[in-house]
Amino acid sequence: MNLPELSIDDLARLRLQECQGTLIGGLKVACGLGISAEEFGFRMMMEQGINWSRVGGDLERIARIFYEHYQVTYGFGGALQVSTENGTLCFQMPPVEAAAAGQLAHWQMPAAALQDMNRGFWRALTENAGITAQLEFGPDRHVVTVRRG
Repeated sequence: MNLPELSIDDLARLRLQECQGTLIGGLKVACGLGISAEEFGFRMMMEQGINWSRVGGDLERIARIFYEHYQVTYGFGGALQVSTENGTLCFQMPPVEAAAAGQLAHWQMPAAALQDMNRGFWRALTENAGITAQLEFGPDRHVVTVRRG
């Protein structure tokens, strides 16, 4: 069999694609079983090996966890901006659905489902990690603002 040699860049691109595909494929299955996209995101956060109640409003820890999530899942690189100021954590990024457009099309899932799944992620933290989160999904930029309490 004559298979191509893959460069480090090729492997990174394939990992990103597979990560998105696994996430969005799981979302499609959940929706097909009658679980809403938001509920899927919520359950996904709750089933992880992170005890969110022990995070207790630790904005730096939340920043590290979600910085890695957004970078690994969407590959934003320098387009992901993370800041903390006066007890507020802010993520600014390109639209997640733009970064995952290929996998959304592959799985025939609407962009709104990916946004709702993200709402579920942050609802889990709001209910369990001592924070409040506000999500803004604009056509050119998504913003997640996180505050203690």
